[in-house]
Amino acid sequence: MSFDHFGEGSETLTRTVQGRTVNVRWNWGTFKTTEGFPVDDSMINWVIGQEQALSECFLCLNEWTHKLKHLEQTQWYSSWSKPNETKPMAKTVINPGPYLLLLGDPGTGKSLLGRALAEKLTQVYKENGIKLFDVVAWKNPAMPSQPRVSIHKEGEGKKILQREQRKELKRKFTTKVGLRAIQILMLALGLFLLGLGMYFMYDAWHTWNINGQSIGGTSWKELYSDNFSAYFIDRFINVVPLTFIPGGSLIFFSVFIWWFTRIGGMSNFRGIGGAQQSDVPKLLVDNSSGKAPFVDATGHRNPQLFGSVAWDPFQTGGMGTPEHQRVTAGDVHVASLGILYIDEIKNLDPEEAVTLLTVLEDGQLPITLRGRWHGGDTAAMAVSTEPVPAITFLVGAGNFDSIGQIHPALMDRIYGYGKVVRMNNDMPNTLENRRKYVQFIAQEVKRFNLLPFSRAACIEIVEEGRRRSNKRDALSTRFRPLISIIKTAATLAMNEDCKVVERRHVLEALNEHCKTIQKQLLEHEMNERGKLLEIKPEGVKLGQIYGLAVVHDPYSGEMTGNVLSVKAQMVKKNELPRDHPLKGYYRVTGVAKGQSFISDSIAKVRSVILQKYGVDIAQDYLTHIDFAQSYGVDGPSAGVTMAILLCSLIEGKPIRQDVAVTGEINLSVSDSIQVTAVGGVHEKIKAAEAWGFKKVVIPQKNFMHSVDARDYTIDVVPAATLEDYLKECLVEQQILQVPIRKFKR
Repeated sequence: MSFDHFGEGSETLTRTVQGRTVNVRWNWGTFKTTEGFPVDDSMINWVIGQEQALSECFLCLNEWTHKLKHLEQTQWYSSWSKPNETKPMAKTVINPGPYLLLLGDPGTGKSLLGRALAEKLTQVYKENGIKLFDVVAWKNPAMPSQPRVSIHKEGEGKKILQREQRKELKRKFTTKVGLRAIQILMLALGLFLLGLGMYFMYDAWHTWNINGQSIGGTSWKELYSDNFSAYFIDRFINVVPLTFIPGGSLIFFSVFIWWFTRIGGMSNFRGIGGAQQSDVPKLLVDNSSGKAPFVDATGHRNPQLFGSVAWDPFQTGGMGTPEHQRVTAGDVHVASLGILYIDEIKNLDPEEAVTLLTVLEDGQLPITLRGRWHGGDTAAMAVSTEPVPAITFLVGAGNFDSIGQIHPALMDRIYGYGKVVRMNNDMPNTLENRRKYVQFIAQEVKRFNLLPFSRAACIEIVEEGRRRSNKRDALSTRFRPLISIIKTAATLAMNEDCKVVERRHVLEALNEHCKTIQKQLLEHEMNERGKLLEIKPEGVKLGQIYGLAVVHDPYSGEMTGNVLSVKAQMVKKNELPRDHPLKGYYRVTGVAKGQSFISDSIAKVRSVILQKYGVDIAQDYLTHIDFAQSYGVDGPSAGVTMAILLCSLIEGKPIRQDVAVTGEINLSVSDSIQVTAVGGVHEKIKAAEAWGFKKVVIPQKNFMHSVDARDYTIDVVPAATLEDYLKECLVEQQILQVPIRKFKR
């Protein structure tokens, strides 16, 4: 039976490409590959299957826009534009909220939705004239430990920084020129004095040689008794204080000044966040790009989330780096007027959660030392800026188990000022949504530069999405595992030098390459165990049936199917010798001990047999059911297996060994005994298929809800009552009634 996945006819697809709106005609009935399928540049249109979540997000977005439009009208930032003015409490003008908490299974698009909202914010801001702002930190001459801050329109921060840098460069240039002039003057004067001293010594030597006369008219040779050494030393001692000592000192100091400015000063050393030994203000938040900020703060700790102050001289910019240059903004400041996205928000420490509460309530937060292990015993501990704006649109995310693990006060704020949104695990299996799967494939092909997918390959991805939803009429919205399949299939096609990805590549990726490690371990375990199992799906037997179960991985939730060989023996109590000590009993072995599910199933089987045949298998019979070669079997799906087995023995009709069954047996107030739905049906059917069974009988509700017979090569038969199961499993050939074993006296 053929099935048209994508329908017939053409559709005009409107997309935004490189800032322009384009219309592309796409024929769904005749397309051969995804090549040429238009992919929207807007990430908001990449979100598939989360219409309800998008609706709630847009509602919060409208509330956020209304809040910022009101703030823009009040010109709240005017009093923040000058660093020396007193800043008002932002809480008096900035109301808390809105916030979003997205809860859903991994891979449903929570982070994509957060990024898409930030992209949407940029468009909304342009349409409503909402301006972003930059934050600048300034030196506080009066109290250096309390740096001042100012905010300015987007892009102004860099201009202010450049202007202040030019001013400092002028001051540095003037200082440098002055120092250089002094250095040259000192060097020239020192050289002059040294030269003068050398001239005086030369003149003394020359005067001695020409037998010159001293001031008194006596020749120098007569005056020093013809001792040149005494004469020269005496003249040298007279010249040194006037020439050599001051000249050498001047030269030394000029060289020292050169060394200090070039090497010893380390004037170009930079620390964390560009900190340096400079009085120039520091740009803490830069929104010159004009795009609404998106900060993924997942896993960030206190200093990253809320900012901190550098304290180590090797990190700060050197000894003497002013306090305002050692300040680093946190995620909450950088994300101001944008999206602060925190995945796995339940992992926030209580201290971090409480600080985040302050940010959400006040819309501002001073930057101070927040390092947990270092810096607490340094001068950085005393540094705290003026309050820095932190008007953030919080988007938290987590799995459903996060509800009870998020800090109660934080959860209360989200409930009070925002919304908690459930992410869908699946969407209806409609023509529109199957076409969206083609859009999803085309998006990933573009994102990872892959080969286009053929129509058949797209159909197989759609079918895998249906199978993963565990529903017949739904498609999975957990797209991340499907991305792995798409990438692997494309790689297989590229290795074969194919031009498009075919269906066989997708099937190979599914069956051989894209299994989780838990799935691989489970399958390996079952394969190894299967070599020892006595399972032969052929012929008919009395007292033996094959049931189906699943094995779960306790950490990941992965499961794989398993075939159970179940055997039973019944002996009528009244046919035993009178003096035989045995009484009626009902035992089940090979099952989990002390587990409620299997215990309930065992009890229900006894009541069902009593209702159907009017006999008590625990009083009228010696009944023993054994899950052969099994240990720890648990779950309600064993109920129908045991019931069919006992019916076979009571009626004396053998059971087809090529049929496997699963289902939960239930008590009934009417003549028909209902068999209700169980879990893991897909895995159970695949296990029976792998073992070579010809038929699987499953509850009718499971068949209607989640099974598509096209997925299997084995016959899948729905059954609603125990009678329906018996018709499929028992053969009319009657061997004998319950076999009686002869007992010796």
